[in-house]
Amino acid sequence: MLATLYSLFPLSLRRQLAGGLILAAMVMIAAGLLGLPLAPHWAGLAYWCAAVLLWQGLARRNRTQALGLLLVGGGCLAWSAGQGAEIDPQRLVAGNSGLLSMLVAVSFLSLVSRPQTEDDERAPKGKRALASTLAAVHLFGSVINLSSVFIIGDRLARRGSVTREQALVLIRGFTAAAFWSPFFAAMAVALSLAPEARLTILWLVSMPLALCALLLTGWQLCRQQGNEEQAPARDFTGYPLHAGGLLLPGLLATAVLALHELKPGLSILAVITLLAPALTLLILTLKRQSPLAAVGGLTKGRLPQMGNELALFLAAGVLGYGLESLFSSLGGSLPLAQFGALEASATYLATVALSLLGIHPIICIALAGAVLAPLEPNHTLLALVFLSSWAVGTSTGPLSGINLAFQGRYGLDSFCIMRWNLGYAAVMSVLVVAGIFVLAALLGLA
Repeated sequence: MLATLYSLFPLSLRRQLAGGLILAAMVMIAAGLLGLPLAPHWAGLAYWCAAVLLWQGLARRNRTQALGLLLVGGGCLAWSAGQGAEIDPQRLVAGNSGLLSMLVAVSFLSLVSRPQTEDDERAPKGKRALASTLAAVHLFGSVINLSSVFIIGDRLARRGSVTREQALVLIRGFTAAAFWSPFFAAMAVALSLAPEARLTILWLVSMPLALCALLLTGWQLCRQQGNEEQAPARDFTGYPLHAGGLLLPGLLATAVLALHELKPGLSILAVITLLAPALTLLILTLKRQSPLAAVGGLTKGRLPQMGNELALFLAAGVLGYGLESLFSSLGGSLPLAQFGALEASATYLATVALSLLGIHPIICIALAGAVLAPLEPNHTLLALVFLSSWAVGTSTGPLSGINLAFQGRYGLDSFCIMRWNLGYAAVMSVLVVAGIFVLAALLGLA
């Protein structure tokens, strides 16, 4: 059937249709958040159709992972239905449509926030260059996600590749944003499973953890003496960070918190879905640029490139629903009476360990969310576990999206990147576990 579809619609047309469907789905979710009577399964249906149109162009590894998740989730649902459980088709179709809509909304920010790339500006060198590059990729990555890494990476690349030290700065600086950024995919996943998380309390621990990640990276690289594999910090060629680069990330974070305080009934996920496109269109209008032309370019360019995210998150939604149904059919009992600091630490460490084996954190997070749901865990503590798992697991896992992207784009072996980051992951895991205990104490949990 797919072969017939692809023969009738050429690739360019499929990409245009998929981009339009993705945009329409996000608009439907936003309209529902504003009170219009639009059920989320219609948006979910549009996302599924877009995923089918883009399926042929997905990376083989992502197709395999998505199929595996669909088979396991579908098998769990079939077994649960056989045991008499009621399966809601609309919920199955809707899946992670809210989460995907936030990711689509965040992609609008790339229209107004891009690192400066003037070729005539001399690239800085030394320890200050290392610090400015860490800060630049972290701040821009917190807003426009992975595209910032390659904008900066391509500027730094010499003869098509980056050095070991530049790769570590870019990867760690970017993934550290997962600890706190409300515009990161990690936050979307965390808030979809822990919608009652209190962001202001969470940030008291997650922001210091992000800062620790940046300081640890800088300290490790600055103390290198230099050898055949490692280069001293004085030889580091970096990327300049301008004061103007701090404006938009700060403005966006402030606006998210302000709107959430004004409309406490809206989750952070919903706030970002509404705010990111609205702010983008406002900025484009103030700059006297055509919003329609910009959105049209986004629909034809960036949105059809979301095929991998679509497949993975939709399949993860099926897996999560399937595991939840299966667990309910089996009685929903766990050999645990609570979800405190010890249980949270064990969940975090297990997720990072599985990341080292090549399993994406979203799979582990979907599993943990379904298994832990009967315990009614504190959502703020659960969100910290998920964000930390993503931040540390994706920087170290050899099959994470960013490490594979570096392998494909800059020719760096992803398993070498894993080896370079093992010490970092170990130290950060100690700090994360300490942070979990601190947050549990702040929340008054046993």
